[in-house]
Amino acid sequence: MDFMKCKALLAVAILYPVCAFSQQADLIWNPELSYSWKSSDRLGFNTKLSVFNSIRDFDNEAAIRYIEPQFTFSYGLSAGTKIGGGYYYRLSTPMVDGYQYEHRFLQQVGFISYLGDRRLAHRLRLEQRVRSSSYQNRLRYRLSYDFPLEGEKLDPGEKYLIVKDEMMTAFNKDEADAENRASVGLGWYFNSKQKFEVGLQYRTQDVFSDGGISHLFLVSTSYYLNR
Repeated sequence: MDFMKCKALLAVAILYPVCAFSQQADLIWNPELSYSWKSSDRLGFNTKLSVFNSIRDFDNEAAIRYIEPQFTFSYGLSAGTKIGGGYYYRLSTPMVDGYQYEHRFLQQVGFISYLGDRRLAHRLRLEQRVRSSSYQNRLRYRLSYDFPLEGEKLDPGEKYLIVKDEMMTAFNKDEADAENRASVGLGWYFNSKQKFEVGLQYRTQDVFSDGGISHLFLVSTSYYLNR
């Protein structure tokens, strides 16, 4: 096993026990369904539906925290670089009276770099969040690395591991804050049109808040369809 795989498996070994022993953090289950297609070699589109459920409140009407339909597009500038944009709509606590909404507009660039023969994916995203009660800008940077668990190439029917870290800062005219999201996941590559991933994410939120840092653990189950 090479050095990069050792580091990734070490991240898994560290992150899972931390999650298991955390009793105060918020716990979220996030199922997702994603569908992607291309209109040309360069232009691609994606629609996604995400639902965020509180595991601690799973037996009452506050269980559904957010419902998020999403639409994004990307345009390939070169073999390793894409630009794009999109729109999210977020409905907060839809089963509870007094729910809130959010419109989210985004612009992003993604590119690939290499560490030796290992591929690293980078994404830089700018968001404008128009909420029912406020407006916020957010700048996000994500680094991700994935690799097959069998051999050097991912073939249909095989599994793969994903490691990601995302840093972000949110700000408006009155305040600013920061957040970090570290995640590990296991994927099943069925074929070029379908894959399924299970992930675990640890978020440190409200980094600059006077009330101190808050913690959240998110379990994701994501099914991807590609036309």
